[in-house]
Order: sequence, then structure tokens, then C-alpha cells
Amino acid sequence: MSRVLTTVPAHFDGTQVRLDVGIELKPNTRLLVTILDEELFNEALVWSAMKASEAAFARVWDNEEDAVYDRL
Repeated sequence: MSRVLTTVPAHFDGTQVRLDVGIELKPNTRLLVTILDEELFNEALVWSAMKASEAAFARVWDNEEDAVYDRL
């Protein structure tokens, strides 16, 4: 499966960061972690933002001009 950038909700259980959805990751998969301010966190807003960002990320990352980087 080819994925350039996928956003999934997660939480810190006091010891480890845990993904809140089932997604298959290979060992040593590179991740970006965004810390959400608890006072500003709204699960519906987060899910909406993730959904809204999908099309924009697809346009930015999935194009012929940058395809050369997929082969690195």
C-alpha cells in the first residue's frame, strides 16, 4: 500500500503513545506526532480536520513532478 501522509488519532497512556485506530505499521516506520492542548481538544474537530486535510495532502504529495522522490 502506498501512503505518503496519513493522520490517525492517538493518545499517550502514561508510558507509550497508542494509536486509537487499527493501522498496520512496519517496524521503524517514521511518524510525526502533534501534541494537542487538552483544553482545545475536541474529538469531532480533530476527525473533521483529518478528513478535510486528505484532499489537500493528496494534491500536494501525489503528483508527477515529485514522483521521483517516491523511488528514493
